[in-house]
Amino acid sequence: MSRKVTFKTLFLISQRDASARKLDLSQQTLLLGSNGTGKSRITKNLFWVFGCNPPKRNVGNWDTETIGALEFSFDGKDYFVLRQGNRLGLFLDGRLLFGAQKMSEWNRHIARIFGYRLQLPRPKGDRFDQAGMDYLTLPFYMDQDGSWGASWDTYENLGQFKAWKKPAFESFIGLKPNAYFEAKQKQDELSIVLNEKRRELDAQTAAFRRVEEILPEDVPTLDPQAFRDELAELGRKATNAYNLQVKTRAKLLTVMGAREQMRAELQLAGAAHKELNSDIVYLSDLPPGPIECPTCGVQHENSFHARLTLSQDADTMAALVAELQVRSDELRTEEESIRSQLSEIARTIADFDRTAHERKADLALGELLAAQSRRTLDEAFRRVSMEIQVNLTDLEAQERELKACAKQFLDKHRIKTVQEYFSNAVATFSQTLNVPSDEQVSKVVPGDRAEAGGSSAPRSMLAVHLGLLSTNAEYGDCPLFPFVMDTPQQSGQDEKNLRKMIEVAERAASASHQVVLAIETLPADLDISSFAVVPFEKSHGALLKEDFHAVAEVIRGPLTLLSEALAFEGGSRKQSGRTNAQNYFGA
Repeated sequence: MSRKVTFKTLFLISQRDASARKLDLSQQTLLLGSNGTGKSRITKNLFWVFGCNPPKRNVGNWDTETIGALEFSFDGKDYFVLRQGNRLGLFLDGRLLFGAQKMSEWNRHIARIFGYRLQLPRPKGDRFDQAGMDYLTLPFYMDQDGSWGASWDTYENLGQFKAWKKPAFESFIGLKPNAYFEAKQKQDELSIVLNEKRRELDAQTAAFRRVEEILPEDVPTLDPQAFRDELAELGRKATNAYNLQVKTRAKLLTVMGAREQMRAELQLAGAAHKELNSDIVYLSDLPPGPIECPTCGVQHENSFHARLTLSQDADTMAALVAELQVRSDELRTEEESIRSQLSEIARTIADFDRTAHERKADLALGELLAAQSRRTLDEAFRRVSMEIQVNLTDLEAQERELKACAKQFLDKHRIKTVQEYFSNAVATFSQTLNVPSDEQVSKVVPGDRAEAGGSSAPRSMLAVHLGLLSTNAEYGDCPLFPFVMDTPQQSGQDEKNLRKMIEVAERAASASHQVVLAIETLPADLDISSFAVVPFEKSHGALLKEDFHAVAEVIRGPLTLLSEALAFEGGSRKQSGRTNAQNYFGA
């Protein structure tokens, strides 16, 4: 696996200013220009796109809505990282690998890409979270506004974790590399599983003991086969009775339904018969001749023939009422019979229950069950405990392997070797950078800042950074990000010492890292032939009008994919992703 990270092209775009910047980066790039020409805007955004927050990125008239993106390579793959405010996404071959708008979520995703395993405690100390890219890239970046003082202020919000310096820098130089944290994390996760299994075994043991305490101490011997036969016969009879009860209940429901239907039909037929008789009486009291229906207004003939027809209909309806009454009586009788059968079945089932508690030859069924239960309990406990014990044995073996893996990184000889290498590297770089011996760091501890003051302080700071990079390359396993140094002309560096800072940084870092330097003025006769020089000549010239359309074409597609993915996660319509890109760049 190649650890080197190479920055290829930086893209910045501001819709408000209709300006952008497409900056190709070489293996050694020199951003050259006087103060206020935009060099620092470039260097800050090289790490801002990864989720870091360099100080004063948004000061002045800088568009806070500026979008940043970076093409970079790592481990043989070409990636594209995009950031818009708090929305970040990582792409590979035009495909969105993941996106996030919460920094904690982004840190977990991006850490897996770079194999960064460091977990740091929150201020309250109640939980650990994944350290972000700002902690990983801290040694690689010397920011004009935050890296040349007495504190580690290269990025904002580093204090979100408690006591972060010691573990962050020990991890970086390899005292406790990522491989250690990976093994330790797996060990901690395995320990949780082990403890759960141990609690499970303890719970099973306690449960079996409680059941044993319930069983009688003196139990008779038992013929298992005879007992099984007796239980089987009793079970068959009980099952047959239960099935018969279910069928009889279903039959009862059918009869009850039919009887209810018959009752309704009988009521309808009786009402119809009564109405016919009323009509006959009514017509008999009227003289023959036409009669108008009071309901519908139709003319009818009140004749003998009409009254005869009504009488026949009334007789037919009377016969139907009688027939329905007979059928209703039959259904009532059938229902009573079925209810009687159900009562008998219920008594049979109750008999089975009593049989289960009867003593036979002064021996209760419960005692027989107790005898067999103790034997079954012992067998079950052995089987269950054996399964858990085998699992425990395997897990404990894995835990020992992980402990051994983590322990190798805690070897005293290795720790001493790494510490001495780091201390010697810082001392060597300090001497090479002309830091007075009495101002050099006396006892180099990872995370400490330089002790020098005045014009020596920036050179001493550079020595610490280069020492960190050198030790990581030799003993660490963190990715080798580009070394970016912004404005080393601090505290009145004279031309001689400025030359030394540039030469040492270029020579020391370029062996394993890409190098990006932002310089205001160059010492006379400084050899910069190995650098690709990018001139910054205009005031506030970080972004250019002429780059806007070209950068917009590059950014539009990834921004749409990221917006769609985050909108989908948030439950919004997919169209909102395209709308976001259109709103930013125009239709």
